[in-house]
Amino acid sequence: MLENVVDILIKKVKDQVVTDKNMEEIPLAYVMTRDIPESVKHFFDQEVELWIREEEQKFSSSDRFDYDMPEVRMLIDQIFDFLKQNARFHINKFNQLLERAVKLEMNYLIAPQRTLSQFIFKDNAIVSTIEVYDTLKYFFRYQYYKDAISDYFNSKYLHQISQDQFIELISKIDENVFKENRYETTLKTIKTITGFLREASDSDVETLDLDVLQAVFKDRNLSSYLGLVEQLRENQIEKINLNDLETILQAESIDSLIKKEVEEEVPAVPGEETQLRIQQIQDIEESKPTVEVDSIEIGEMAEPAPEEEEEEEEEEEEEEVKVAAKPSGNVAAEMADFVASQIKSDKPLEDINNLITGRNRKKVIKRLFKRKEEQFKNFINVLNQQAAWKDASVIIDEEFYERGINPYSKEAIMFSDIIYLRFFPKDKYVGEQEE
Repeated sequence: MLENVVDILIKKVKDQVVTDKNMEEIPLAYVMTRDIPESVKHFFDQEVELWIREEEQKFSSSDRFDYDMPEVRMLIDQIFDFLKQNARFHINKFNQLLERAVKLEMNYLIAPQRTLSQFIFKDNAIVSTIEVYDTLKYFFRYQYYKDAISDYFNSKYLHQISQDQFIELISKIDENVFKENRYETTLKTIKTITGFLREASDSDVETLDLDVLQAVFKDRNLSSYLGLVEQLRENQIEKINLNDLETILQAESIDSLIKKEVEEEVPAVPGEETQLRIQQIQDIEESKPTVEVDSIEIGEMAEPAPEEEEEEEEEEEEEEVKVAAKPSGNVAAEMADFVASQIKSDKPLEDINNLITGRNRKKVIKRLFKRKEEQFKNFINVLNQQAAWKDASVIIDEEFYERGINPYSKEAIMFSDIIYLRFFPKDKYVGEQEE
């Protein structure tokens, strides 16, 4: 279900943005004018903000000049404003970031606690509260998280927070939000999720897969509702309509649904319609739940574990690094042109073993596969058999989930990007309508 939603939404955005098959660059200013979801615009805007912050750091690291002088600071800000207004994405990078934007938004709506903690901390055990604020700008919905986190940081005068503390904090935020009326708040949350699915697919959402509900309830620690999902699975039910979902959530029992399954259908009374509660209430965004942060207490920050010493790595030749490393700028274009030439000449897709080499290969095996090289090789063999990025992407997502790998960590992003480039030229003419 969710894979199809991702594909549909990506195609909708591409049809709106990439209107000419010969487009090679996509200006940010142009993206912001298109009729596409605000969450996607938000993501691209924040990517450029990240570029600017990275450039700003170069100015603050100088011992020779005072870049904090008001006159200098004003000029620097003007430069960055101009750069942002004229920021552009190469078509390859645009495609890559678009898929990442859609998946991030969907993961956030389904499992916000897990997604926030993974995306904010990436490769760090501790981050500054300023970094948390900056990263939260990527997310467009569930404003109550942003408000509560900000209020908590201000009330406790926090300047940094550990990942364990943050996980505890957002768990207690949801505990606070759901405690007053768990049933109604759950319906409001589901309404927000179905609203996103409806926006993505341009069709009404009448049923939900149990996989989606399981993730929603598990992430928010709604154990009684999670138990209902497990009971439905035991009865060989894999999806449920919203009417039945309301019934079992309110009763906290699946008995009525199971009884309905075994009974003969009763003809509907003409003119009689069931008004669902979910249709009457506001979604979680509109209802704007407030959180009493004064009642929230989280544990002390634990001492971070000593970083593992990096193994000595061999130097790689320049050309090998260009092929294997995460591409950017001209390197991305060169890589895309190279793979495109392979496809144009009817050659098979590149063996992934030739793309992940040297230092990158060692990092992936060490960080993602815990030095189990045989498992890495087996996984690459599975990916090599895939003919489309869509199938490879699902396999990668499932592997990361099973291994407990943070998909936003440096090595995970690098690994996914390299695999993506193997298939990316297939999306070169993204403006064309599919048959």
